[in-house]
Amino acid sequence: MNNKALTLSLAMALASAFFIQSYVTSVEDDAKRRFGTEVLVVKAKRDIKEQETLLEESLVLEPIPKRFLEPSSIRFERSEADAETNRSLKSLVGTVAVVPIKKGEQISFNKITEPSIRTGLSPQVAPGKRAIAVPVNDVSGVAKLVKPGDRVDLIAVIDMGYGRENKIVKTLLQDVVVLAVGRNVTNNLARTVELDSGAKQPRIKNLSEDFSFNTVTIEVEPQQAQMMALISANGETALSLSLRNNDDSERVLMGPLMLPDVLGVD
Repeated sequence: MNNKALTLSLAMALASAFFIQSYVTSVEDDAKRRFGTEVLVVKAKRDIKEQETLLEESLVLEPIPKRFLEPSSIRFERSEADAETNRSLKSLVGTVAVVPIKKGEQISFNKITEPSIRTGLSPQVAPGKRAIAVPVNDVSGVAKLVKPGDRVDLIAVIDMGYGRENKIVKTLLQDVVVLAVGRNVTNNLARTVELDSGAKQPRIKNLSEDFSFNTVTIEVEPQQAQMMALISANGETALSLSLRNNDDSERVLMGPLMLPDVLGVD
């Protein structure tokens, strides 16, 4: 009797397991039909700051339905070998976040970049153009809100001598590209890595948050570079940047002005 009860119990348990497995399978199949098959995506394991180097402990692989994939997300098929997937994940180590990435956010190729071998300022100067630095302060540098890639006009106030009435203001350059602010160069990672013998890790400085710069480097024609050198050599000249909208390339014909012209007196 006991054997029959045991056998019946085992049969019922097996039947229950079968029905549960069938139900789970049907739910999974329904989810795949509604949301697509699952893929592995790379997510941020913690908050990652802008210009921060991605480390292995910053990343995690998680399965999600294809329907929830974000554009350009780094993903792997579930059928891929684990070893190959892990190698691909490790290949992301050493890349740099170009925007802040929140914990749990999917990592995509447009959120990270690799340090380029063509770093520095010279690769950013267009052929036939020249780069020249302009001294700035909080006022002349538009409150130091100018950043690489902006377009500016350059205005000079020149002291011709014999009092302030003989000062002249002239827009020397219009719609010129800002190549760098301080050491922050366009199309380069906005950071510096400083090696400190007393520290275990190199010290990384985020230049996009650095407002201590006192020069702005602009791209000009060779003749304009020559003119700028002459103007800058005049100790009585004050230079100011005038920030433009990046979509505004119009150049306006403007003559020089003196103080009587501004005040409307002869």
